[in-house]
Amino acid sequence: MKTKFNLFLLAMFIVAVISSCKKEDNTVYKSAGPYANGAFISNEGTFGMANASVSYYDFAGDSVRNSIYTVVNKHPLGKLLQSIYITSGKAYMMLNLSDTVAVTTVDDFKATGTITGLNSPRFMTSYNNKGYISEWGETGVVKVVDLSLNTVIRTVKVGTGPEGVLVAGGNILVCNGGAYTVDSTISVINPANDQVSLTVQVGDNPKQMVIDRNNDIWVICYGYIKYDTNFNIVKETPSKLVKLSGQSYQKVSEFIISSSQHPQHIDISFDKSTIYYGGGFGYAGIYAMNITATALPAAPLIPTRMFYGFNVNPANGDIYALDATDYTNPGVLYRYSSLGILIKHYTVGVAPNGVAFN
Repeated sequence: MKTKFNLFLLAMFIVAVISSCKKEDNTVYKSAGPYANGAFISNEGTFGMANASVSYYDFAGDSVRNSIYTVVNKHPLGKLLQSIYITSGKAYMMLNLSDTVAVTTVDDFKATGTITGLNSPRFMTSYNNKGYISEWGETGVVKVVDLSLNTVIRTVKVGTGPEGVLVAGGNILVCNGGAYTVDSTISVINPANDQVSLTVQVGDNPKQMVIDRNNDIWVICYGYIKYDTNFNIVKETPSKLVKLSGQSYQKVSEFIISSSQHPQHIDISFDKSTIYYGGGFGYAGIYAMNITATALPAAPLIPTRMFYGFNVNPANGDIYALDATDYTNPGVLYRYSSLGILIKHYTVGVAPNGVAFN
């Protein structure tokens, strides 16, 4: 949905988004200020409109402040906020339809710069003061950014429709999510020369990844759905949960989730021993699975509701699940315990899709 091609008819029928942002660089930064101890919710906004926003959940006050970027900087954020990435005291906001990344300080959320030279940016990670941004608009590339200058210094060709990016074992891993076609690979980029050193087969259309306590990598693979001109399904491949070795990056095991249901999101518990997966358009519930399990869970930890995205608080294990409602009015943040018990819910911005923890 979040590309500038195949515009509105497909966008109204398929709402396919991914969101997840984590601090993946090794830089230690101690934040202080009005946004020092909380979580940033990325609200993508209504498709085609410049109403993307950021909400802030304050841990201590158990309260939400909406539209903090606009309130602080006195101008709109832009079109379609795909994800937020936090590192070294900065927040990086991927604005998919604005073709830019807005940069602010984490402490006070004041704008400090903009990264341009992008085409439909999706997700970001960083390593050795370089940012790695996946994008859809140039047929499968990752843009490498000098974070000191906020400028693009290199383009790396990867697979089709790159999505989640992750630092693992000193390399940059990229989910080649297939866009509106199909890809079933992970690209491994060597940051020493910013070239792809390895391509790994997983399941169809991988979307996001996490690292467990053994440094193994878990990938959520959406599967592939092909429609005819009347939007009837003519081909469908299963969704999968795939485990890769943290040393070789090769497939260790895979679990078939469903032949007809397609979750898009994955995260991990604060102790990195439990995988959570679910969320996305049309997929109900969030499931929890121990990394030592030999079979998928039979029932969801959090049932029924179709969440647009979710993330796990790395400090206490609370699950922050997001309901986009109708994609035009304010959405809802639901905060659950790690046991799946609802704690509280909060009104946030339009079409919330992910959470970045500070």
